[in-house]
Amino acid sequence: MGIRTAVVTGAASGMGRLTAVRLARSGWRVAAVDLPGPQLDAVATETGAVPYPCDVSDAEQVAATADTVIERFGAIDRLVNAAGIAVPGRIEDLASRDFERSVDINYLGTVRWVQAVLPGMRSRGSGELVLFASLAGWMPTPAMGAYTATKFAVVGFAETLAMELRGSGITLRCVCPGAVQTPMLDDIMAHGISARLKNLSRAAAPEQVLDSIEASLVRRHAGIYVFPGIPTKMLWRIRRIAPGLLAGVVRRLSA
Repeated sequence: MGIRTAVVTGAASGMGRLTAVRLARSGWRVAAVDLPGPQLDAVATETGAVPYPCDVSDAEQVAATADTVIERFGAIDRLVNAAGIAVPGRIEDLASRDFERSVDINYLGTVRWVQAVLPGMRSRGSGELVLFASLAGWMPTPAMGAYTATKFAVVGFAETLAMELRGSGITLRCVCPGAVQTPMLDDIMAHGISARLKNLSRAAAPEQVLDSIEASLVRRHAGIYVFPGIPTKMLWRIRRIAPGLLAGVVRRLSA
């Protein structure tokens, strides 16, 4: 197998940055996608990834960037959609623009990039789609309404996409970590979210999340969901079996 090409969105920070670093060090050609700025430039300098400034909330930019990557490298073998924002706050306290931005980046940004790379993958009968959702896509959390709604949307999108991809040769993974020790988590905690919620599921190291993704991709028939770590899997199962019980625990920890 020759050198493979990955597109990583949100590559300038957090899970996207760590994904770009790991893939580049593993011999992948990496198209690092994020808003223009010194953080994106730094990732490119550190890893040799090719920086592609792109606003995932802009459909025309996404389409043009995907075309440019394909023109340069010939094909996109893996999409890792890690671009995302979290705007903490109670629903009545958030501006409508906060919800619109969250949907535009977290959900529609995912949709746009999948639509941009999927035709090429279908024509080749191969490819990998790694979409970052969250345990928040299963478990509502007070003061995180804008974020959780978008992650519920990504989960529903992924399940539908999995049905449409059946027999295509394309591998899909929807990654649903709990708290991960990233700058995004630090920002959420700094904006008044109860620290006790963080203890509901011990914050995972980012490397654990990446290890779980790679292990799942090796097992082609592992199912679409990746729940990194035993606590995350347990919370997901409790949510499905006893949603009322888990909701009560979340309410108490949020008080």
